[in-house]
Amino acid sequence: MNPQTPPSPEPSLDPPTVPLLELYRRMCLSRRMDETLPRLVAEGLVRGPMHLGVGQEAVGIGATAALRRGDIVTGTHRPHSLYVGLGLPLGPTFAEMMGRADGQCRGRGGHMLVGDREHGLLGPSGIVGHSLLLAVGHGTAQRRAADARVTLCMTGDGSVNSGAFNEALNMMALWRLPVVVLVENNGYGLSVRLDRHVRETALHRRAAGFGMPGRQVDGGDPEAVRDAVAQAAERAREGDGPTLVEAVTFRDSAFSGSDRGGYRPDEEWEGYVDPLERAEARLRERGVSAEAVAGAAADAARRIADAVDFAEASPWPDPEELLAYAAAWDEGGAR
Repeated sequence: MNPQTPPSPEPSLDPPTVPLLELYRRMCLSRRMDETLPRLVAEGLVRGPMHLGVGQEAVGIGATAALRRGDIVTGTHRPHSLYVGLGLPLGPTFAEMMGRADGQCRGRGGHMLVGDREHGLLGPSGIVGHSLLLAVGHGTAQRRAADARVTLCMTGDGSVNSGAFNEALNMMALWRLPVVVLVENNGYGLSVRLDRHVRETALHRRAAGFGMPGRQVDGGDPEAVRDAVAQAAERAREGDGPTLVEAVTFRDSAFSGSDRGGYRPDEEWEGYVDPLERAEARLRERGVSAEAVAGAAADAARRIADAVDFAEASPWPDPEELLAYAAAWDEGGAR
């Protein structure tokens, strides 16, 4: 018998009130997910290139905490914190990563292409800059509907010189689309350091050229990211158009499983503090008990273990249903 699908965090209806302890718990879930996935890859249970987000959890978790039900998110090839922050059910999410029938896409998407309409996740992509183009489409539909929904578009510093980035931001600004563009700036596009492919490394300053506001935020602080995205989202809901938010973060993991390393100088690690440790220290400063903090971490470990059990017990997809399911998804009937 399959174990019950473990519960998952729900997106907030009042974003700024998501407390730090809950943000920390979600960050622990994302971290434990990324600690578990390499083992599943080694065991052959998850296949394909693996892009972990160790060190970047505060960005995705903080940003999704600023959203409301009905908002839409487009993601990149490093989307695991979005899965957790949006409240995707973890059992089916791991099942999708393993290519099993109980996954959100019936095992067709894999680890970085999970789509979940119910939770607002539409369009993670391994194509650099692709999330920006999808965001233009979603933002256009939201503007026409005039229903105060927004699109959060996640992209990376490696996309900022692409045609997709510049064309998309131009159209977002010109049409005053309700989009928040959040650049995860971890300082490297694969192995190329930021200052070797852009002259101006403060990427939020590019916003001025498109006639939109831009701001930079500490990407290791989930509360700072949450508040910046919440303010940008509120501006978008009021019809004032897009905002560019740059979250400066640190990738404490390889670019992918094929990363040979050797391109990051040792001094870059000086002063780096793990975002989970930062959040834990802040919680203790605010009087949260050590038991509550430890309980959040233990809860994350249990939920991830339960999700893996669920996924391993899930059956393989029926090959005969492949085309029928794809057609149903395109027609809006797949669930």
